[in-house]
Amino acid sequence: MSIRSRSGWRGRLLPLLFLGWLVAGATNLMAVQFEILEPKNRSIYDDAFATVVVKTDSADVKEVEIETALNRVYVFKPKSESDYYCKTVRLKLGENRITVKVVAADGNVSQKSVDLFYRSEVYEGADEAPYTYKKFFFHNDANEKVCAECHNMKPDFEKAAKKTIKAGGALTADVEVLENPQESNCYECHEPLTSRKNGHAPSVNFMCTVCHTGKAAENNLLDEGKSRYLQPDPIMDRCFQCHERVEEIMKHNRSDHGPTKLGRCNKCHNPHSSPNPFFLRKPIWKLCTTCHAEKASGKHVISSFVYSRNKGGHPTRGRPDPSRPGRELVCSSCHNPHGSKGPFLLRTTGKTPFKVCKRCHKK
Repeated sequence: MSIRSRSGWRGRLLPLLFLGWLVAGATNLMAVQFEILEPKNRSIYDDAFATVVVKTDSADVKEVEIETALNRVYVFKPKSESDYYCKTVRLKLGENRITVKVVAADGNVSQKSVDLFYRSEVYEGADEAPYTYKKFFFHNDANEKVCAECHNMKPDFEKAAKKTIKAGGALTADVEVLENPQESNCYECHEPLTSRKNGHAPSVNFMCTVCHTGKAAENNLLDEGKSRYLQPDPIMDRCFQCHERVEEIMKHNRSDHGPTKLGRCNKCHNPHSSPNPFFLRKPIWKLCTTCHAEKASGKHVISSFVYSRNKGGHPTRGRPDPSRPGRELVCSSCHNPHGSKGPFLLRTTGKTPFKVCKRCHKK
């Protein structure tokens, strides 16, 4: 009896399951088909922004949603003139999931995701991407064909109006830039790269090819030819085109700083923009103690040479800088990160380190 009852139950259930499968299949057929053309899944990014490009294959679109790992949702209504939807979004350090939802006119939702990794050498946990991620390069002939339908992919600044930025401060050579940076065809997609408080002159003026020469250097020779806007690594020789003063300092160094000696200016500086002074990747003290963790106690220098009120060491932050009024005491108050004629990168000359003390302690 129980066997027959079970058999009868199965006989009634199977047609219902089959009907449900047909309904689900019909619903799926009504879903809007689309592709995430960019970015490629499991891509590595070295700055905090990625451009998302979505292509829909149906006019039956009510809206397109792009959701980021920072819980930002961007909603687009359909465009009669194009099936493409583009948005440059901000990334968080480390792994990110970008989710795209396309809503059909009948309310049915299709969804796809891509995973990205925002890498930065100066942030623990984000300094190295998992082995399943790789670096992709967009700007080559094959990839640009899609965008060329709407965008001019061949920058030509020869006829554009220009102005000259005169040398001053860290800039030791005059630089010619666009009169109206927004006229650059890089601007529409890459403007967010320059959106942070402190910008780098070539970037904010959209003279991108000053650094993005399309050429590789010693550290990225295997990437040669993968992008028309590749930048050499190490980047130092490009930096010296404008920053001759730093080059001159390095020629006469008695002590050298590792990243500078290796020509890796962009390890400490973000070449596009940054919320920090000098477009540094972190505030100065936090940046220095990323590598020099032994100094992170906040105290430094031999204890017998400092006042007892400091309880064992010279402070490295949390005090005003006597040698630079209006600024806080930080590592660079005493050390020059680009190199020095004195020992230990100190802002002094000769073999004796204590001359640097006179910068603040006049007696």
